[in-house]
Amino acid sequence: MHNIIEKELSNLYNDFMRISHDSYQKYLETNTLDFSNKKVFSPLLINNKTLFFPYMEEKGKALIIDLNPSLPLVFIANKEAFFSSFENSFLQRFRKVIGKSEIKNIKLSDNDLVVEIDLFSLDNLESFKLICELFPNHPNLFVLNSKNELVEFYFKSATRQFEIGKEFILKQNGEFLDGEIIAREQLIEEKFKKILDIRESEKYAGLLKIINSKIKATDKRLKAIADDVKNARKNLIFKEFADAILSSGLPLKSHQNSFIFNEEKINLDDSKTLLENAENFYKKSKKAKETISRSETNIQNALDEKKQYENLLEEFNSANEKKKEELVELYTFSKKKKEFKPTSLNRPWKININGTIIYFGRNASQNDYLSFAMKLDREFTWMHIKDKSGAHLVIANKKPTEEELLVASEIALLCSKASCGEISYTKKKNVRRGHVLGEAIIKNYSTIKVNSIRKENRDLLEKAKRCD
Repeated sequence: MHNIIEKELSNLYNDFMRISHDSYQKYLETNTLDFSNKKVFSPLLINNKTLFFPYMEEKGKALIIDLNPSLPLVFIANKEAFFSSFENSFLQRFRKVIGKSEIKNIKLSDNDLVVEIDLFSLDNLESFKLICELFPNHPNLFVLNSKNELVEFYFKSATRQFEIGKEFILKQNGEFLDGEIIAREQLIEEKFKKILDIRESEKYAGLLKIINSKIKATDKRLKAIADDVKNARKNLIFKEFADAILSSGLPLKSHQNSFIFNEEKINLDDSKTLLENAENFYKKSKKAKETISRSETNIQNALDEKKQYENLLEEFNSANEKKKEELVELYTFSKKKKEFKPTSLNRPWKININGTIIYFGRNASQNDYLSFAMKLDREFTWMHIKDKSGAHLVIANKKPTEEELLVASEIALLCSKASCGEISYTKKKNVRRGHVLGEAIIKNYSTIKVNSIRKENRDLLEKAKRCD
């Protein structure tokens, strides 16, 4: 017998199941005293498909009408619990029509899973009847007045037509299928637990999703830091390249497209002198060292943040409902995401080229706001001088013209105090925030080389205006 019960409980809600009519009838008859002449408060919604009628004079006891489609059921709950109610239009109308009431009688139809509950409204001093059709997959609840007229309905079947104010006709029994699930107390207790599980997933799904997404975000950040460190360690060799160039004995002001290092060909930028190439290698090596140096602090910060969210999740999972409500209020996850507003410090600049706006920053704060906080289309074109610190630029055009790219490139050089150089550009969506303010990490980019800056663009930069 024990194994049979365990099988029933393990299958609960895994499929559409029917309760045994005879065992359910016996359950209702056995609990007649709990169902008859009991005063109940207006119902709450435990979850979106379960009505909960707390008894007025017996704390911890309630009438449950569960319309979850797997195993709909009417039963008595004998467990004291705190509930804040879900709300919907049916519940509001039900409370207005009936309000607090007294259960006068409850019965199961002879030939189907239809429960009739006779109520007397203590607020409106009228008699009503609840018709609970406990059909698996499509349960229904109807509220009738003393004239047998339909007052309200909940989860009505789509294949049947009803009209408020008209006489209600009970569905005629077709081919009645008796179920094999036995109405035992163990099953009732497990069903109540399942109802609470559904409530948990419905009520806190958004909050739990946010907490888990924060944990996943820290994992991604840790991976990104690890990848950056891995690449940085590879880039430490740039110092050896630079040292090799300086000690090669070659004319440092000459231009070459490559040189040999440890029997390997190393490509150079032939638009730059050997000395300039060596200086670039030193800068890359220095940047790699800085990345490695920062990584320990960045990793610890990410781990601390992850632990904070994991502790919150553990606290939340072990809390009772009252505590969970407090946690929702305490933490800002339930509030709107904070919007970063432009200030006198972070407002970027803009210029207009024949109707196309080019935005740019002149310091780390402005760059950070422009690239990561300002509400601009992710398909717009983002630009930055290659391999140097400098301005972030965004061309407010998904497919900028060659002239717009060239003008923006020259502005990028001017902001970086350079007279020539290469500019990297990509879609704004390919840019992610680095580990320090104003740092950007990009992918899938192209480059444009600029050898000189036109006077008209110097003048254009002087006429730039701050964004509103």
